[in-house]
Amino acid sequence: MYRSFTIKKFRCFRELTIEPLARVNLITGMNNVGKTALLEAIFLQLGPDNPDLATRINVWRGMTNFDRSNIEEELWGSLFFGYDTSAAIELESKDENGYRRSLRISLGKGVTAELPASGNGNGHFPQTMGSISTAASRELKFMYSDDMGQSGSSRAFIFGERLKVEHAPLHSSSVSTLLSNHARTPIDDARRFSKFEAVGRQDEIVQTLKLLEPRLRRLAVLMNGDAPMVNGDLNIGRLIPLSMMGEGISRLLSIILAIYDSPRGVVLIDEIENGLHYSTMVEVWKAIAETARRSETQIFATTHSWECIKAAHEAFAASDAYDFRLHRLDRVKDEIRVATYNQETLDTAVEMSHEVR
Repeated sequence: MYRSFTIKKFRCFRELTIEPLARVNLITGMNNVGKTALLEAIFLQLGPDNPDLATRINVWRGMTNFDRSNIEEELWGSLFFGYDTSAAIELESKDENGYRRSLRISLGKGVTAELPASGNGNGHFPQTMGSISTAASRELKFMYSDDMGQSGSSRAFIFGERLKVEHAPLHSSSVSTLLSNHARTPIDDARRFSKFEAVGRQDEIVQTLKLLEPRLRRLAVLMNGDAPMVNGDLNIGRLIPLSMMGEGISRLLSIILAIYDSPRGVVLIDEIENGLHYSTMVEVWKAIAETARRSETQIFATTHSWECIKAAHEAFAASDAYDFRLHRLDRVKDEIRVATYNQETLDTAVEMSHEVR
C-alpha cells in the first residue's frame, strides 16, 4: 500500500509529493489543478511494463485525432510538463515498509525496430518472409526499478499505422483499476460480477446495492443483444438491466466490483460522487470502506462535492479505524501544492464550515 507518492514533470505537475496516504484517499480541489492527472500518474506507475497505458489515458480524455506529421508529439506530448518532451517524467512511491518504486518516462529519439514481416497487403507490413529491421518513430520509454531488486525497460513506438509495444519481463503483484466516465463499460461489470457469482459471493454485492435500491432481490448476467450485462430482479416479473435503474446504482456496482477485483491492489475513481445522491453518501462510503478493508485494497478518488467530503468523514469517524485522508490540491502561481487533512483537522473544518474543496 502506498504511503507516499511523488510526481515530477507530469502533466500540470512540476513536482508534487502527497503524503501520508491512507487506505482511502479523497482528492479535491478546483478545476484544472490535476486531480485526474494524479490518478493517471498512479495508474501509469502501477503498470510499469506497459507503455500503452500512456496512450490509453489520452484516448480516455478524448484525444483520438492526431497530426500524422508529428504523431509522437501529438500522441504523448501532453504527458510532459509544459509539453516539454526533453525533460523526463519521474513517478516514485514508497510503501508501508519503506520500499521505493520508481518509473521514469521519456520520449527518445528515433529507434530501429526488428519486426516480423507478415503483412496483409494493406501497407502496414511488407509481404516478405522473415524479420525486417527498419527505422521507426521516436520511442516512449518506461524505465522501472524498485528496492525489491526488479528493474526493466519497456517501450512503445509507431510503425507504419500501428502502435507497437515491447514489454519488460516484470513481475508485479499489484492489481489496479481506473474508473472514469470513459474507462468503464457494462461489459467490464458483467465480467467482474460473473467471477463472484461463480463462487457464490453475489449476495454480498446485492446487499450493498440495496443501499440505493431496497427492492433489489438478486442479480444475474444476461445477454442484451450481443453483450453481457448485469440485470436485477425488482420483483416486477422480469429482470431488467441495472443501467435502467439509474446511474447511481450502476456507479456503485462498478466501484464495489472494482474493489473486489483488485485484492491487495489499487482502485482509482474519478468523480466518485457522479450519479450518487448526497443522502446516500454516508452509507455508500461505509460500504466502500468495508469492502476496501476486506480486499486489502487502497482507494484514490476525486470529488468536487462538499457533501461527499462530509459523508466520507462521517462514515470513517463512525468506524473502528479512521483509515481515510482528504488531500486538497491548490494552484499557487505555476505550482500545484497539496494540503492533507486527517480526522482532527477535518473535524475542525466541518465544525467551522471551512472550505476544503
